Parts: sequence; structure tokens; C-alpha cells
Amino acid sequence: MFKKIILLFAAITLLGCWGRVIQTSYYQLDYVPTPKESLNQTTYPYTVRVKDFDVAEVYRRNNIVYRQSPYQLHFYNYDLWAVKPEYLVSDMLFRHLVVSKIFSEIRRSMDVEEPDFTVTGIIRALEEYDNQDEWYAHLAMNMNLQDNRTKKVIWSREWDYRKRVSNLEPIYVVRGLSELLELINNEAIADIDSVMNSITVNTQIVPPVPLPRAAVSSEPEMEELPPPGEIE
Repeated sequence: MFKKIILLFAAITLLGCWGRVIQTSYYQLDYVPTPKESLNQTTYPYTVRVKDFDVAEVYRRNNIVYRQSPYQLHFYNYDLWAVKPEYLVSDMLFRHLVVSKIFSEIRRSMDVEEPDFTVTGIIRALEEYDNQDEWYAHLAMNMNLQDNRTKKVIWSREWDYRKRVSNLEPIYVVRGLSELLELINNEAIADIDSVMNSITVNTQIVPPVPLPRAAVSSEPEMEELPPPGEIE
């Protein structure tokens, strides 16, 4: 009799474990775009399309990626992007350009009439970067602006930013990534505004001048990733 009671208790315990539901959380990159006073306050009479960005294959998924080593990646099973990263990043740039009002028309999809310019980009890293008891948001990407009349790239820039997060939870990593994306989009739009101003002044598109990578900004505060040898 006692043995039967033990077996019944074990069965109930296992059933309880198997019946437990693990909550899946969904995240998105988000911030409120705010035009900077440093812009030329001019709406240029051009149309621009923001294409869906390309993304490094390892990040082409809904699972949030985290790494604890330069050589090994991990994927959260229950912390997921609500939309694939290439759409999240492209949509935020589109929203930011609309608010900046530097172009007369911003598009996301291809229309019958080809736009004057196209913004393209590649997401090279969008991840949580762990180093023992410190977590970082890590965003690396590049953007290009193409003149569709000449099919030439008239502006190009790349970024590789990281930011230490205050709490060791994925939601804080996503917030850090959103802050980094806002910083990148502000810098990209300032560059594009400068290029468009030159085009307007000179009435012709000039060859692109390579832009130096931006110095680390104090807002938000950036953190250097530790050397690979220090990562456990």
C-alpha cells in the first residue's frame, strides 16, 4: 500500500512538471524619433525608399541571440523578436526619416515610379553580449544611399556600437539596442541631410567622401567590449 502511495505521488509530481507552461516573451526595437536641431531644416524635393535591410545569416531569426564567447552563439528559446530584425530596423529608420522631414516623400515599398534615392543597409550584429556578470547590447550595421539615376552610392557609413545594460534581463538588452539604433539613425540622417544639402547647392551629385566612423557618444554611454581573451 505504501509503495502504491509513493508511486502515485511521483506520478502527480511529474504530471505537474510536464503541465507547467513556460511563458514566451516577444520584443521589438522602439523609440520616439526626435528631429535634431542640427539639421538644415530643409525639405529636399526628392523621394527616397527605405528597403528592407539585409542581415547576417545567424541573426536572420526570431530568437534573440546572445553570446558568451567570440566563437559560440546561443539562442533564447522563449525570448523572441516579435518581427524579424531586418524589418524592425528598417521600419524604425523609415519612421525616423518621416519625422525628420528632410525628403518630400518616404517610401517602404517599390512603387510604379522609381524613387530618386534608395537607402539600403546590412545588420552585421544584433545581440546580447555577456561577459561574466556584465551584459552588453551590441549593434553593428552599415547603410548606403544610392542615387537611382546614376546607380551610384553617394553616401556610405558603418557603425559598431555597444552599451552596458543595467540589469541582466533580455528586456534591458532590447532597450539598450533601441537606444543604439536611435543614435545610429540620428547620425545617419544628419549625414544624409549634409549630402542632400551639397547636392542642392551644387545642383549635381558629387562623388562620396568616405566618412570617419563616429567617435563614441556620451549619450547613450558606450562601453568597449572586453578583449576576447577575457571572456569566459
